[in-house]
Amino acid sequence: FFFLFFLFSFFFFFSFFFFFLYFFFFSFFFFFFFFLFSFFSLFFFFSFLFFFFFFFFFFFFFFFFFFFSFFFLFFFFFFFFFFFFFFFFFFFFFFFFFFFFFFFFFFFFFFF
Repeated sequence: FFFLFFLFSFFFFFSFFFFFLYFFFFSFFFFFFFFLFSFFSLFFFFSFLFFFFFFFFFFFFFFFFFFFSFFFLFFFFFFFFFFFFFFFFFFFFFFFFFFFFFFFFFFFFFFF
């Protein structure tokens, strides 16, 4: 009887021991994989955020630069052609009136 009691208690004890051992390792591996997957999930999540914001700001600044480059180019060419035609017509009319008055006075003095 004592032997049987000892035997059953031994198996009972070791069954609990192996159970807790198994539970410990299972929990360890469970938490290990949990944190591992959590880490990778956070890694993928932050990488996703990184790439998302990276491409977002990239396209945003690209669009910004693209838009304002057209904007500045427009104003550049606008003022360029504005001043160009302004000076062109200015000198054109200047020389036009200059030669006009020149020939006018020339023919005036010539004929008279």
